[in-house]
Amino acid sequence: MSNEIAVLDFGGQYTHLITRRIRSLGVLARVHRPEDFDPTAPGIAGIVLSGGPDSVADPAAPRPGFDLAAVSVPMLGLCYGHQLIALTLGGAVETGTEGEYGLTRTTVDPAAALFQGLAPSQPVWMSHRDRVTRLPEGFRVVASSEGVPVAAFEHASRRIYGLQFHPEVTHTQNGRTMLDHFVSACTAVRSWNPGDQAAKLVARTREEIRDRRVILLVSGGVDSLVTLKICVDAVGPERVRGIHVDTGFMRKNESAEIAADLRTLGYANLEVFDASDAFCHELARVADPEAKRRIVGRLFVEVVHRALARVDLGTGVVLAQGTIYPDTIESGGTAKADTIKTHHNRVREIEELIARGQVVEPLRDLYKDEVRDVGRQLGLPERLLQRHPFPGPGLVIRILCSNTGTPEPGFDAQAGGVAALARELNLASTVLPVRSVGVQGDSRTYAHPALVWPLQGPPPSWEALRTFAARVVNTHRTVNRVVLSVRPVAATALHLAPAFADRANADRLRDVDALVRDRMRADREIWQLGVVSLPLFDAAGRQAFVIRPVLSTDAMTADVFPMPWERLAALEQEACRVPGVAAVWIDVTTKPPATIEWE
Repeated sequence: MSNEIAVLDFGGQYTHLITRRIRSLGVLARVHRPEDFDPTAPGIAGIVLSGGPDSVADPAAPRPGFDLAAVSVPMLGLCYGHQLIALTLGGAVETGTEGEYGLTRTTVDPAAALFQGLAPSQPVWMSHRDRVTRLPEGFRVVASSEGVPVAAFEHASRRIYGLQFHPEVTHTQNGRTMLDHFVSACTAVRSWNPGDQAAKLVARTREEIRDRRVILLVSGGVDSLVTLKICVDAVGPERVRGIHVDTGFMRKNESAEIAADLRTLGYANLEVFDASDAFCHELARVADPEAKRRIVGRLFVEVVHRALARVDLGTGVVLAQGTIYPDTIESGGTAKADTIKTHHNRVREIEELIARGQVVEPLRDLYKDEVRDVGRQLGLPERLLQRHPFPGPGLVIRILCSNTGTPEPGFDAQAGGVAALARELNLASTVLPVRSVGVQGDSRTYAHPALVWPLQGPPPSWEALRTFAARVVNTHRTVNRVVLSVRPVAATALHLAPAFADRANADRLRDVDALVRDRMRADREIWQLGVVSLPLFDAAGRQAFVIRPVLSTDAMTADVFPMPWERLAALEQEACRVPGVAAVWIDVTTKPPATIEWE
């Protein structure tokens, strides 16, 4: 009986998201290495070829270990997979000079298998540069966009389909329907039931822990909280020791609130370690974001070792972490994945513990919304499950640093091109002399934000801003993010200066963050609200900040919260009364092309 759809992983950041979407349709889906996969294995009902960071035109790009032309079950290619099918079966693919990232309007054929019942105009999520320029014999175009003539194709009788866009992300409006049509073409048995995840996770964690004791780093976020509950249910509270590390880079009153929340839930076996001196000392003159993450990960491990000596848990101990799938995939956690950022749960010291079998990660295959579902199944209160995600390294990665205060040569090389696009919306612009992390076409970027502001009157509509931000990033390789000021900015008003993740910067960021979170607490639709401090200062030494409110479900994609301009203006005015604050801007970029965090 055919009951599995195989997802072949070519390194795309959405590979496991594809798997989860298919499972949500009631069909078992598993991830496989393309070089090892056997399409004739029993039970395979269909195959999905994922996206990936490589160009199919590169001879060294990954290929499956079987003949695509000989596959007899339905096959769907997404992004890289779409291009791979076309090229392998006799079509042509070329690398474009401009990419498409974010929301794109496509025209689809409602008679095509994957688009049945849909309107001809469909908003979809793109993330690519390469594109199909000629189809193999017997295939036909069933969708196109302004920049991509072949946005989708099909060979109806062979049940082979290709989508240049990503139906698995929530921002593709009818992506679930498209995947459902593919599942129907596979005639797979819809017998997968994700509703019993909690019990399975507890059982699996019990087997992994065995007779050992558990040290769990409790950040206070939903991931570590659900991990704690799973471990306690698996082996009992007496064998689980929670450790909260106060790094000196928590949000305002965060550590005290975490301890109080756990006591309310009956988890008194928590010890708070004040490691702020060590973290501040090690990070004192470090500006590189990857170096900061590595230091944080190493210090966490050192704190755990000190904790083991203090609490006397014996020799049989494992470390439990609330690592979820985006943490691993964006750290290059699959064979083909490009490293988008280094997660503090994947630094060298942690990897060594994993190799020795001393790390337990119950949530490693799940996404944030699934983690919340598991928490509900385990009986955790909704108040804690709906907390905004907070990065494990804390405010360390929300303090952008500068060693010298000297801009790198040519950072604003494309400022003129950005300005030309900005003028179309009655905006002025400048390219900022700082860099942030982005993700474009499944690959990491490290580029500059563009700052825009209205020449007169209010800013343009949010829809116009989203379109503008996508155009800027798609046409200017050295820009991967757009931020907006609601009030005019003098080009020379702010300058780059040396800045580091020290106590003074952390305290200032804490104050702004607390104010912003308090004023936006009622906006329940916001999935995550971050505040970033930039090493940009005015003549009085006051600093610029960026707020990053986003809408998401699983951290793999994110849209921008359309904050009313009058509210943003009032918030900035209030924030500028906080000592040391010169300006507060808003990040208007989707993910992709910009990651949710700036580092």
